Amino acid sequence: MEKVKGLLLLERPDMSYVPPMPPTAPPSGPLSSPGMPPPDTAWTAPVGTNPPVAPTPTAPDAGAAARRDAAMPDLVMILDELSSTVAGAYGAILASVDGFSLARSSSVVNQASHSAMLAAAVGLSHQLVAMGGGRELRQLVVEHDTGLLLIWPIGSQRVLAVLTAATIDQRHLREFVQARAQWLSGDDS
Repeated sequence: MEKVKGLLLLERPDMSYVPPMPPTAPPSGPLSSPGMPPPDTAWTAPVGTNPPVAPTPTAPDAGAAARRDAAMPDLVMILDELSSTVAGAYGAILASVDGFSLARSSSVVNQASHSAMLAAAVGLSHQLVAMGGGRELRQLVVEHDTGLLLIWPIGSQRVLAVLTAATIDQRHLREFVQARAQWLSGDDS
């Protein structure tokens, strides 16, 4: 199977943060802002103009989504299979790189902050990889007193974390994940 690459963040020197300037004069009333009409004045569009109209959304092809979903195994089933078939794997979480939970194995408590922390850890790790002269984050390992937390970027938009025993066969775990990388990454191709 073809290797699914992780997300590569590039530093952009042309982007810098400029803090906002404080207002020079206090607002004229409790609900008004500079440049806005007073609250008791009704706003009207200039003569001869119409307000913009939002485009009508098109319905997605329900048939294509159903065909894709029928061919794709359920992510929870994959994570449960990982926990039950890989010796020493206790649970897994699949999250988006922006911190939203996508799936978790049945053995993991559903807590939104877990996905957010995983996404933040991977984002920071990408920067540490660049600082060390590398180009691609392959794995993040958190070793703690009761085992390991192994974290991988999956595709360009997802993060997989697996809670394991310290003695886990990481090669076997990686083979399991690589064999299912296309489904875990959400790539349709």
